[in-house]
Formats: sequence, C-alpha cells, structure tokens
Amino acid sequence: MNRASRIVILLCLWLVPASWAQLENSIPAPTRTVSGTRIGHYKDGPVPIDLSTRTIAALVPNGVGSYWTISGTGTDAGTFSIPNVPYGYYLLQLGGRYLWTKNTVINADFDFAFRSSAVTADPATTLTFNLSNLSPWQTNDVLELVDPSVNAFQLFPGTEGETTFTGTFPYSTNLNDSTQGDKTYLLQESTQYVSGYPLLVASRGLFPSNFTQVDGADTQLTGRFRAIEPTQKFRSNVNGADLAAATLAANPGATFVSTFFGLDVFPGSMARGFIAAAPDLVSYSLNGDAAPFTVNADLGDVLYGNPFPKTFTLCALYQYSAQTSYLAPGASSPAAITTGVYGNTVALPTSTRPLRLMVGTVVQPAVGRADFVANQSGMGLMPTLSWKPPNVGIAHAYQVLVYQVTNTDGITAATAIARLQTQGTSITIPPNVLIAGQAYVFQITTIYRPGVNVAANPYRLGPVVATADVISGLMQP
Repeated sequence: MNRASRIVILLCLWLVPASWAQLENSIPAPTRTVSGTRIGHYKDGPVPIDLSTRTIAALVPNGVGSYWTISGTGTDAGTFSIPNVPYGYYLLQLGGRYLWTKNTVINADFDFAFRSSAVTADPATTLTFNLSNLSPWQTNDVLELVDPSVNAFQLFPGTEGETTFTGTFPYSTNLNDSTQGDKTYLLQESTQYVSGYPLLVASRGLFPSNFTQVDGADTQLTGRFRAIEPTQKFRSNVNGADLAAATLAANPGATFVSTFFGLDVFPGSMARGFIAAAPDLVSYSLNGDAAPFTVNADLGDVLYGNPFPKTFTLCALYQYSAQTSYLAPGASSPAAITTGVYGNTVALPTSTRPLRLMVGTVVQPAVGRADFVANQSGMGLMPTLSWKPPNVGIAHAYQVLVYQVTNTDGITAATAIARLQTQGTSITIPPNVLIAGQAYVFQITTIYRPGVNVAANPYRLGPVVATADVISGLMQP
C-alpha cells in the first residue's frame, strides 16, 4: 500500500466516528407519556386520591448522582400523566410518595376492606358499658371492641373477679354505625396459661345488631355475653428468639416495646391482604403488657372457639416492635421512632412448622460509604442509600421512609416527609426532600409479598405479607 492510499484510509477512519456521533446526536431519544392511577378501593367502592394539587414528576437519573426532573399533572379523579419520559428506569413522584419503576402505565392503587366514610371519634367521645355474663375477670384479661367495617379497634380494662363489665370509658378509634351496615364485635379475651405463658383467648362474645355511636357524646352499650365454646386448637409454636433478634437488629440503640403473636379471623377472603381490623381468637401480649416473648419454643396447643362465619379466614400473625430514640440538634427531650418485624400468613403453625420470621432486615445498609446506624454529617442533600438483600426470606421490594427530626422549644419531633419504594438495592434521595441545616433519619423496610406482581402492583398486598425494618443514625446534610 502506497503512502497516499494509507493517508486516505486513515482520514476516512478519523472521519467516520465523527459523522456517526453527529448522526446520533441529531436523532432524539425515544420518549413516552407515563400515566396511571392512585385510587383507594374500599368496601363501599373506589375513592380516588386528589392528585391535582400534588407534585407529579418523573425523575430520570442523569448519570452523575442526580436527576433530570420532568413535570407532569394530576387530576382530582386520581389520574396522572407525564409527557416526554425517556424509556428505562425513573423515579415516579406522586406528592411525597416515590416509586422506582420503568413502567409506562402505573397502577398505584391500594385496597382497604372497610368503608371509606369511616370517621375517627372526637376526643370528647365516650362509651358506657353495661354488660353481663362474662367469665370471672382475670388480671390480664381485656375487653376487645373490633369493627372491620370501619377499621375500629380498642381494648378496655376490667375489674378482677367481676362477671359484669360496667363504666364509662374514653373512645378513641373509628365510630361504629350499624345503619351503614357496620358489624361490631365485643370479645372478652380471657387469660389461659400455656407452658407458663399467659395467652389471651376469646372466651365470651357479644355482637350487637343495633349499635350507632354519636361523635363527641356518650353512647350506651348494653347486652349479655355468650360463651364461645373452645372446640379448636391453635398450635402456639413460635420462633420468638429469631423474631426478637430481627427486631433489635433495627439499630444498636433499639429497645423492645412489645412482642405479639396470635390467631386472628379476617372477615372474608384475604386475597387483597390483611386490610382491616380483625377479631383476635388467640393472642400473646395483645395489650402489650406481657414480658417479651424471646424464645424459640413450642408451647403446645391452645384451646379456642371460633364464633364467626366460615367465610372468615383464619390468619396467624406476629408483630414485634422496638423503639430508637433521637435528639434533635439543640433539643433536650428526645423522640422515639418505632420499628419492628411484622408478618401475617394463612399457613397456621403446627408442631413441625413454627410461626417464624418470614423476611429479615437488609444487610450492610449504608449512606454513601458511611455507616448507616451511626450519626453522620456532610453526606449531602441527595445521598445514595444502599444495602444487601436479607439473609432470611426473599425481598420483593424495599421501602425507604424519610423522617425529618426537628427541635421545637427543646422537644424533639420526628415527622415522616417522604416514602420511596424500589425493587433494587439502592436509591438516591431525590431533590427537594432534604434541606441544609436540618436533621433526618432513614428507615429501610424489607417487603415480602409472595404471589403478588410487585412491579405491576407496587402497593397491593396478598394473603401473606411480611416486613422488617432497620433505622439509621441522625443524618445532617
């Protein structure tokens, strides 16, 4: 090859990449219009979330630890749309809720099995009982009022030795109204010792057919309890040590609040999850005053009765809780944030299959390259949180909850300000969430939802659900 020919070839090789780059830059990246819904599905029908006044946006990673923001619009009908979103993953923002997704159409709907018109009682509301034919009251007994139709749940203390239940009590949950089809259940949860542990079993029941409360006033409730015959067995085989260890793994400063496990009966199918208050048939530390259950032990069978229809679903569950205290800069009084492990399952424990931890906490959480559980400063306004999957169970999704920790007259307050969900193992906090000079805490929750397509239905549940939390130290950007 002569020299002239070589120069021509080299010149062509030098020119070709430049022309390709010019051609590539002249073709716009393909985009789509992202759209979807945020609608609550209640017992009495769908209720859209008003998105017309919330920030709607797609936050697209820019490759250097931040995002490009593409604004969208929402409606009061619970619909939204965002034009010109590039294909690939992005962080969908619906107000203070964020979802890491690549979908073009987003179903951000959720389900509740109670009516949407439920009203929480005014602080002046009271309830006066005049109830008879109870089992002789024991020290640890409680009276349980539960109404799945309005998600009402409250416990009331009685007097030892009494077979009547009388008196006026403050009422603080949702109001019951039988004229709207609500069904209220009253249960005496009586103490039954099993291998030395005090479990509560529903021993007496009263299901009033006409019970409507008046908000801000007193309502009388009179009736005679009926015995619930203990014809069934619940195997109280529980891996409490494993549940306790996962609970305290939330943070080195975490301390126990309560350890609960039991058998509930859910009104109807649990295909959409445990999405309303439900009556307790068997429980440990229902009112949170029993000693922490922290052993892996098969306590044996608990005799119980089930007075509810066969259409109700039996469900075993556990809920272990801990608290970690935080002190805002300049404050003298701390605030505690509650974390824990939770699980519900339709697979009841047996002598060979205990009620066990279904999903554990994330492993090696970090803020940037810094220790997640230690107090940190200078991590910036858009830090990246990362972690590894749990050692127990499968994580179908993760949630990051951002608390702002503030000082008001020396008193610390912790307020949740943003909620992010992803199926990955890292996420960068979006812009305008953190503010310089403020303090924050991050909580990472492992989410287990077998049988649910979490990518297509990120906020919908199923008959088996479990979560486990870790929580950070105090973070100052």
